[in-house]
Amino acid sequence: MRITNRTRNTSLGTSVERAATFLSRLRGLIGRPEPRPGEGILLVRCNAIHTWWTAFDLDVLFLNDRGRVLKLIQGLKPWKFTRRVADAHYVLEVPVGTIATSGTQVGDLLTWRDPAPYSISALPPSHRERSFNSKNRWSRSR
Repeated sequence: MRITNRTRNTSLGTSVERAATFLSRLRGLIGRPEPRPGEGILLVRCNAIHTWWTAFDLDVLFLNDRGRVLKLIQGLKPWKFTRRVADAHYVLEVPVGTIATSGTQVGDLLTWRDPAPYSISALPPSHRERSFNSKNRWSRSR
């Protein structure tokens, strides 16, 4: 997914993975290679992290449920942990230097979106003309 700092109109990542399950959050970046610029992981329903068993430093951003930056940690070392951040709902882990490069500060608003799994133009015309109606049934557009 792509993550953008809307306040500063800068990018924090173009290939960020979402970790929304307990196991995916627990694993995080453990056992993975160091993320390259543009890569990272967004931990959902998370307000504290650890870097046990990682072999690289990270920039870490704690966000509220609307994507507002609550706390920044630049260059968090391996084998460390953070305290719980009140009101944090997301934690974004990105390569060191991402916070500085993007100019992100506490209070900035971040937004993200998943890439479309397909292009709507790739569907046959019969599918493009259909819509989902209020009775949970597919119907043809007129």
